[in-house]
Amino acid sequence: MAIHLRDAADGHTRARLPSVESIQRYVRDYETGRHHPRDRYAQLYCRVFGLSYGVLFDGRELGTHRVTASRLPTRRDAADLTAWMTSTNIGNEGIAYLARTVASLSEAHSGTPPRVMLADVIDTHQRVQGLLRSGRQRLKQTRELMRLDAVLIAHAGLLLGDLNRDASARAYGRAAVLCARESETNEAVAWSALAKTARWEGKFRDSADLARRGFECSDPSSVRILLACQEANGAALSGDRIRATEALARAEVAAESVGGSGREVSAWSCPRPRQALFALSVATSFHEPEAALRAAMTAHEGWAAGDRRVATTWAQIQIGVAIAHVQQGAVDGAVEGVTPMLSLAPELRMATVTRHLANLDRRLQGRRFRRNADAIDLRARIREFGDVAMSNRDDEEGG
Repeated sequence: MAIHLRDAADGHTRARLPSVESIQRYVRDYETGRHHPRDRYAQLYCRVFGLSYGVLFDGRELGTHRVTASRLPTRRDAADLTAWMTSTNIGNEGIAYLARTVASLSEAHSGTPPRVMLADVIDTHQRVQGLLRSGRQRLKQTRELMRLDAVLIAHAGLLLGDLNRDASARAYGRAAVLCARESETNEAVAWSALAKTARWEGKFRDSADLARRGFECSDPSSVRILLACQEANGAALSGDRIRATEALARAEVAAESVGGSGREVSAWSCPRPRQALFALSVATSFHEPEAALRAAMTAHEGWAAGDRRVATTWAQIQIGVAIAHVQQGAVDGAVEGVTPMLSLAPELRMATVTRHLANLDRRLQGRRFRRNADAIDLRARIREFGDVAMSNRDDEEGG
C-alpha cells in the first residue's frame, strides 16, 4: 500500500514524501485506527482507489447527504474534488512517450522480422490496455490511449497476416476499427489492415471495398496513398480494370498532395517503390508484362534516387519481374529476375513474400513450361525457399 501511495503522487509531491518504510508506518497506524489521513495522504488514497474522499473516509456516497449548517462545503471538499478530477495513472509525458513508442514501432516495421515486431507491438498494446483497464485517467487521456491502442491493434493485424494467421489478423483489424471509433479518431490504418487480410483470403472485391472505406476517411497522409493502391490491387485481382485504373490515379494524386513525406517508410507508408509494386501487380493481373516491367523500373529508379530499399518490397518486385517474364514466355528472364531474392534471410521470408512466390510457381506449371529445364529447376528452388521459411517458422514457434 505504501508503494501504491508513493506511485500515485506527482513528481513534486513524491519528492517531499518520506521513505517507503516511513509511509508503511503511516499506513499501519491508519489501518489500526491511531490516526486519520491528512490532506496529502487522503488525496493519494483517493488516487490509488479511484474513489472520492466521501466514499473512502466518510462511508457515504457523494450526494447522499444534505448540505446543512453543520455540513457546509469545506476546503477539504474542494481538495477532494480537485484530486478526483486530476487523478490519473499516467501523465501527459507518459502518453507522449507511448506515442513515440507506437510511431517507432511503425517505422521499424519494414526492417524487423514480423515475429520479433509482433512481440514488441503486443507488449506495448498490453501496457496501454493495463492503463486503460485501471480506469484512472482523465477523459482526454483515455481517448488518447485508445487512439494509440487502435494503431497498435491494427499493426498487430498486419503482422499476423505476414505470419499467415489470417483469421487472427481479421479479428485484430475489426478490433482496431472499434477502438478507433471509440476514441473518435481516424480509422484509416484499421481499414488498411483489414484490406490486406481480405486480399490474402482471396476476397478481392471485399479488399478493394475495405481500402476505399479507409481512403474516404483518411487524412492527407502516406496511408492515403497506400489505401488507394490497395483498392487498385483488390480491384485488379477481381478483374475490374476500370476501378483499378481509377484507384491508381487516386494514389498518384494523393502522393502529390503528401509531397516529401510520401517517401517515409513505415507500416502505413507507400513510397514510390511500394507504389510501383502495386502498379506492377495490377499490370500482371491484366497480363500486361511490358507495363509491369516499366513499374519495376520505376521502383529501381526510386531506390537510385535515395528512397530507402526495404528488403521485402524489393523481393516482391523481383518476383513480379519474374511473373512478367513468364507472361512473355521468357523463363530465362524469370530466372534472372527472381534469383537475387531467393537468398533473402530466413527471418524475412514472411507469408507476403512466400505467397507471391507461390503465384509464380503456379504460373510455371503451365503446359508450355512442363518440359522446360529452367522452369523445373526454378520451381525446385522456390520449394526450397518455402521449406526454409516454414522451418524457420516452426523453430520460432517451438522456441
